[in-house]
Amino acid sequence: MVNLEWYRTFKAIYERGTLTGAAETLLITQPGVSQQLTALETYMGVKLFERKPRKMLPTPHGMQLYNQIEEAIQQLEKTEENFKRKTLINRPTAKVGMSIEMFNHAFAYILDELEMNVEFTFAEYEELQSKLFDKKLDLIITTLQHNYQHVEYKHFCKEALLLVCSKELDTIPFNRYIYEKKLNEAEKWLSQQNWYSYTHKMETIKSFWNHNFKKKPYFKPRYVIPNLSGMLQAIQLNKGVCLLPLSLCQELLDKNEIKELWQGVQTTYYDKYFAYHTQSKNLTQVEEIIQIIVNQSVCN
Repeated sequence: MVNLEWYRTFKAIYERGTLTGAAETLLITQPGVSQQLTALETYMGVKLFERKPRKMLPTPHGMQLYNQIEEAIQQLEKTEENFKRKTLINRPTAKVGMSIEMFNHAFAYILDELEMNVEFTFAEYEELQSKLFDKKLDLIITTLQHNYQHVEYKHFCKEALLLVCSKELDTIPFNRYIYEKKLNEAEKWLSQQNWYSYTHKMETIKSFWNHNFKKKPYFKPRYVIPNLSGMLQAIQLNKGVCLLPLSLCQELLDKNEIKELWQGVQTTYYDKYFAYHTQSKNLTQVEEIIQIIVNQSVCN
């Protein structure tokens, strides 16, 4: 699971340019900064900085990641500073879990509206569900539903999935198959590509395959990247295909940094849900958060 402090450390190195400078900003040791950067690079599977004698130079991967997380980290730091200034105010603390992409999309803009303290957890859906069942979280946003005592689900939104690929991938054969309505050949071509998936269970890929080919896929993803932003970055820099929420990849599509491969015979959607523990002591705060998010209409 990715640690939020890794992102803060990455941001500090990027902005200060050295491990020593980042350590001064974060008030931790230089070895601690180095360890957290190594952990993040290992998790992302890419090199984020070139280590020079007196400077840490961001790689293209590092620049891309900084552009994606800068605003979210700034919002969190702003909120953290507000909390520090208001420590004498006795406010309840709600514990909320989601993906970092969902935080960027839905929460980063409404923090000042929350009349409570909030602790955020970024993790995969299955881990978030487990923490909710154990009452370690009050509220999560998830694509999964389980029949579990004292846990209720409320539909949040439905989001379109889009099949995208790297701009360098030769898609002429596939486009011809689709134009000639040769779905069997199109399926075979897709199955032979390098697939990126959020999880090895391939839930979204299976749904897409069922909608368009009326069967289950018979391949396995070559790369499993449990981070949608990381997957988007990977598909931008390497040849392959993946399914991503339209809202996440729209900007790179507009810039022609990636290609839309196919919308499908029919658009594939996946549902997102609020899930909350009905016995949580912060149920009032949970209901307030849900209402604010719904009123913002942030989900497509």
